[in-house]
Amino acid sequence: MTTNPAIQFFHVWDTYAKVVSGDYMFHQELGEAVSAVIRSRFVDQSIRILDLGCGDAATFAPILQDLSIESYLGVDLSAAALTLAEKNLSFLKHPGEFQRADFMRALADAPQQDVIYISFALHHLQTFEKAEFFHQAAQKLSPGGLVVFVDVVREEGQDLEAYHRNYCDFVQTTMITLNKEERDAICAHISGNDYPDSHSVLCMHAKEAGLELISTSIPQKWHQLIVFQRS
Repeated sequence: MTTNPAIQFFHVWDTYAKVVSGDYMFHQELGEAVSAVIRSRFVDQSIRILDLGCGDAATFAPILQDLSIESYLGVDLSAAALTLAEKNLSFLKHPGEFQRADFMRALADAPQQDVIYISFALHHLQTFEKAEFFHQAAQKLSPGGLVVFVDVVREEGQDLEAYHRNYCDFVQTTMITLNKEERDAICAHISGNDYPDSHSVLCMHAKEAGLELISTSIPQKWHQLIVFQRS
């Protein structure tokens, strides 16, 4: 299985930087919640981290700065993003590994991990593929390990067409530091490549894979952190 590589606007890093700096996708709030979850679970413990769809790692890097990282593997389809990620994570005491690959294939090949982090990437998979992701992730986690999942999530009962329409309205009216061409490109990407599921569907697939929901943070209805653990 190959994840969809058509993530065009996210590969234009100046546009994505505007999205992040404007906190339009609630990266700040979600990042703070991610940091709290990882730090509370792995106090004074060296951890192994698999970062799937890592991009340039700019939002994840600050979270990792004061942690004891035994190993870090970042996976992305963009060579340009991986080059930036390596620079952004140059502070790691143990040099990170950066792999250009489909994240599902990388997950299947990865060694055991304490944290599997995936941010704004899983929504590119169809529902049945997300079920396979959780199954694979459960097999790769150490006992007590975490799947830390940040993504767009469809409202309960909201069909995909309505999600696309409403989220594109959100983009056009909220992302005001982007020009119209950039906002239109984001909307085209969303309509052609985004397949988010609801919180309940994601939790169902995780539970079926043997993972337990331990926390959720929802700064905005479509943007959520959901954390699962291996029992």
